[in-house]
Amino acid sequence: MDIQYPADFQKVVAFHGHVCPGVAIGYRLAKAALAALGYDNPEEGDLVTIAESDRCTVDPFQIVLGCTLGKGKLYINNTGKQAFTVGCRKSGRAVRVIQLPYNYTPENDALTRKVLAGMVSDAEYRRYRAEREARIREILTVPDAELLKVEYVEAQLPDKEMIYNSPCCEFCGEQVMEPWTRLREGKIACIRCAIAVVR
Repeated sequence: MDIQYPADFQKVVAFHGHVCPGVAIGYRLAKAALAALGYDNPEEGDLVTIAESDRCTVDPFQIVLGCTLGKGKLYINNTGKQAFTVGCRKSGRAVRVIQLPYNYTPENDALTRKVLAGMVSDAEYRRYRAEREARIREILTVPDAELLKVEYVEAQLPDKEMIYNSPCCEFCGEQVMEPWTRLREGKIACIRCAIAVVR
């Protein structure tokens, strides 16, 4: 990295495993959602994210907003769009943040495809890296109005995750949360063991 990234963006990059335009866009979208909801710190609100993508852009929402799958605060409703609804369970307010369209040049697309296929020369790869770093810098520095859109929306936010008992499947012996148990021959079965008898 030839530039000094903000500390919270560095945390996002460390979590994601590399720096890329998708991570940079997700970072800007998450920060815009937080600002639009009026929070400096995501811990102030019980925030939930409904992601319309399962790609690079979703990871910043886990780090910047603390909306993780494990905490029941990240839900994927994949539409293939770089769009995310972020809502506050406490206030009921929600916003949808969307990346504005960006058109890469046909040359850039062709170069990216060659890189992904592993069919580039060293010079082409250096050019690809330079263009990619320039795009990341652009994403991190352009005004919001040039990169994204924020819409206030009415959203039905998922309820808080329930804590369930976890009995053992009487066939494989593994624990399974109650809503995912089934009955097989009058015994508690996990879905895998319940389905195994049907086949």
